[in-house]
Amino acid sequence: MTDAEFRDAFHGHKDVVHRFAYRMTGSSSAAEDIVQDCFLILWRKPGVYDPSRGTVRAFLLGIARNLVLKRWRDERPHEALEDDAFVFQPLSVSEDGRAEAVEKAILTLPPLQREAVVLAEYEEMSLEEIARATAADLAAVKSRLHRARQNLRRMLAHLLEPKGVFHGTK
Repeated sequence: MTDAEFRDAFHGHKDVVHRFAYRMTGSSSAAEDIVQDCFLILWRKPGVYDPSRGTVRAFLLGIARNLVLKRWRDERPHEALEDDAFVFQPLSVSEDGRAEAVEKAILTLPPLQREAVVLAEYEEMSLEEIARATAADLAAVKSRLHRARQNLRRMLAHLLEPKGVFHGTK
């Protein structure tokens, strides 16, 4: 990778990597550290990127994903990353606005469900691109995304109900 190619990759993808890292960690400073580390890896080992395996964007998001998961494991050594089966209750929106409630709900998801939603919905990656970026089977990506959407539906159910509709008993 030439200096010009690296510069193009940095300017073309730093914001995508930052958005992903921020949505995964909920921390701007952690996201900045991840972006820096991600591009340092590319700078120091430019040969690790293989264009035949996917786009630079997917490659960088894969590196960012690994850095996020490493951070997660370091901060929470006793919590399993693979436990995708959590079922969540609705969130209260009384003090939060709609956008804040969605952000809070996404940050509440287990890491693997969260990354599937962030990559699919915010970064508009296809299921195949997500599978390549996360080194996961396509079936695993579909399952994580399905569970994440179910959990988000549960947590944000009150936002989906039309105003003025009462669902109580008589």
